[in-house]
Amino acid sequence: MIDFDLNKFFSQVFGYNASESGHRFGFFVDVPLNAEQDTPDWRARRELVAECAQKIVQQGRHACIICAYASVGRGNADLVNPVFPIALGDEIPATAADLDAYPSQSTSVTNVYARAEFWIALTQFSATAPLKLAAARYGFRAATMPGFTLSMLPALGIDLEAIDRRVTKLAKMLTLAHTATLTFDALGTTYDLRLDLRHRMGFASSGRFLINGQAGNLPSGEAYIVPYEGECAGVLSRTQGILPIENDGEIALCEVAENRIVCVEGNGDWASELRNSIASDPARANIAELGLGVLGEFGIEAVGHVLLDEKLAVHIALGRSEHLGGVTAPSDFLSPANVSHIDYVYHHKLMPNIRIVRGTLATDDNHYVFVENDKYRFDFEA
Repeated sequence: MIDFDLNKFFSQVFGYNASESGHRFGFFVDVPLNAEQDTPDWRARRELVAECAQKIVQQGRHACIICAYASVGRGNADLVNPVFPIALGDEIPATAADLDAYPSQSTSVTNVYARAEFWIALTQFSATAPLKLAAARYGFRAATMPGFTLSMLPALGIDLEAIDRRVTKLAKMLTLAHTATLTFDALGTTYDLRLDLRHRMGFASSGRFLINGQAGNLPSGEAYIVPYEGECAGVLSRTQGILPIENDGEIALCEVAENRIVCVEGNGDWASELRNSIASDPARANIAELGLGVLGEFGIEAVGHVLLDEKLAVHIALGRSEHLGGVTAPSDFLSPANVSHIDYVYHHKLMPNIRIVRGTLATDDNHYVFVENDKYRFDFEA
């Protein structure tokens, strides 16, 4: 059984008064195409959806609908038709074949959008992109939770208003700054990476969707910005330096120039893998995001899934950036199969041999320290 206050949680996420009644909730859930594709986490997610929906209705204050569909097999693809409304109290079918045999009348996904004000997508594959577009068109609010596991439940019980205050302050500073500099310590050697923040805005992602038409990920809790990628004619990106990345105890040193990784140093398998990946498609070398996750400040620990882990601490992403406000898009990759946005999170459990000694933001008027020894500082005035 879930052990947190659903009504309080959803009122924080969607911004309605917790004492109100008569709201309409909806859950989207995907099911594997066959039993071989299923996983324990996927099964647990379906069970969680059924339990949450039942609990909402049992309170007698709100309506709820569950809509299941066959897995699309990849993240952020359009939701497939048909979708099947599942009767509350029924077990969600385990495979697409079971779904086809379900007695409910199937319908198109566009027909069910209006049946809820607040949609939650607890899916194996991300539904964020299609639900962002649909929310703007149909006027609902949506929280997407791709790959969510029960280990992430503690991240849903924290104070989202406190998260919002922190990430909003950081996002304002990112917007004001023209440069961010990170100083890393990797096994006793320091390296600097300077990120060019000109021509960009910072964004806050607090996990709160308070206006009709808004949609985004949960768990959340980060401010982020895409470094300038050099798209303005005659204006090169100033992003340069060394980016150390650790994977299973092995550290690769990535030399960066004009916002691209130009060389990967290291003799191990990880360095070789990264070097070959970038050589096979140069778009993978793009510095796509500086993210400032804050959930680690609230005692949330890494679970081994990027949906949560990137919200814990500072992270740098490589690859696609246009969905975050940059310009590197799927069309810039040599093949659709190569399109990626990979986050590398500087958290003590994920990269135990690398720490951020200092992070500074430079504006036209001043320099502000926002990270010191892996801890955020919020004593600047934005």
